[in-house]
Amino acid sequence: MTMLMTNWTTISESDRQRIGRWQKGMLALAILCEIFLAADWYAFAAVLPFVSESLKLNPAEAGLAQGIFALTYGVGMVVWSPVSRAMTARNMLLIGLAGTGLGMVLQVFVQSYMQLVLLRLAIGFFDAGIFIGNMKLIFGWFPQSRRGSVVGIILAAYSLAITMDFALGIPLTIAAGWRFFFAVLAMGTLIVAAIDALVVRNNPRELGLDGFTWGNEAQHQHLPLGEIFRSKWIAVGGFGIVACTFAIAGTATWVVPAFITVQHMAPDSGAVIGTVMGLSQVLFLVIGGYMSDRLGKLFMIKLTSFLAFLTALMFLWSVVTPMPFGMLVLFAALSGVALLGGGAIFALLSEKYSDALAPAAIGYAEVFGIFSAFVAPWMMGAIIDASAGLFTGAFIAFAVVEFIIVGLLMILARDDVRQEVTMESPAE
Repeated sequence: MTMLMTNWTTISESDRQRIGRWQKGMLALAILCEIFLAADWYAFAAVLPFVSESLKLNPAEAGLAQGIFALTYGVGMVVWSPVSRAMTARNMLLIGLAGTGLGMVLQVFVQSYMQLVLLRLAIGFFDAGIFIGNMKLIFGWFPQSRRGSVVGIILAAYSLAITMDFALGIPLTIAAGWRFFFAVLAMGTLIVAAIDALVVRNNPRELGLDGFTWGNEAQHQHLPLGEIFRSKWIAVGGFGIVACTFAIAGTATWVVPAFITVQHMAPDSGAVIGTVMGLSQVLFLVIGGYMSDRLGKLFMIKLTSFLAFLTALMFLWSVVTPMPFGMLVLFAALSGVALLGGGAIFALLSEKYSDALAPAAIGYAEVFGIFSAFVAPWMMGAIIDASAGLFTGAFIAFAVVEFIIVGLLMILARDDVRQEVTMESPAE
């Protein structure tokens, strides 16, 4: 028997209002999940000088400890991507949040560099499940026409978490120690896991609207995962993520230490710089999400890669020229332009692949890009260590990487109408 299909235009007004309320609720939960994913990731970066002093870490070790998280995050993407086809968003979020929360609990008690590295590796794997589960939840509750702005909001929550890490983490650490700060994050993550277990619904069909569709779920449901790699869009998404994540990881880890060392900024002013950088990312991600739904996602991806390159040049300038504190704050406020098109990347993949494959495609694209979140802190830290604490070479390397990504995306991110369209989803 064929199930009767319904969509937004055929359901009653009361059902539309009910879906609208649930959309707001699921978006709020997705924002919470993303906040704790990123807060757990960048908590170490926010209090890096304090942890380094406590555990006796040199710059190379500190950079590796921050970035190594990305290795198992990438492995997790490979593992969770095929799982996403059969597992519900609710269950993926529950496993991811619970695993990450328990890892953060254990991280409170680390006594050595090796223990820290092992726990960050474990947390990275479970965080990947949170991210793909979040994308699957959003795709279940929002049509393609709204995904650029919605994903922009989700990614803005990611940057908001980085802001909170610096704004709250540094004062908490000064007052009660970095272990107390990690404990607060651990408890928050586990509380969100409990909320997920109690309230999540995966899509409008679970509200009793049997057969409901946004109009793009049915096509290509049974295509093998290997079909994802027959399209160039997986590479476009991957390199787009590289441009953004390299900028996030590089600036979040090394800008504040650079300002303290080169510009002789007071250490407690690091909270101001980190907070401004995070708020800048939030602002530009939200703006960019709306822009991508109106100006085109490919345009936004290419523009963002160029802006990430300009951001690298801006911070390179800041480590070779004496500047007043106000100028450093201005640079921090402008840094978010490197993420302007972050929402466009994931929204593009949700357009180019059917909903059955889109979460997996995003997971695989994250593997391309998330590698840079490991490379950036580690590479820059190694260069700083090798140059006896100088930051110039590290930020030159940052700029070179972003310039290469600009070139690759200019070649790949062309919307060729003759491109094979087998993987594209139908319109709403």
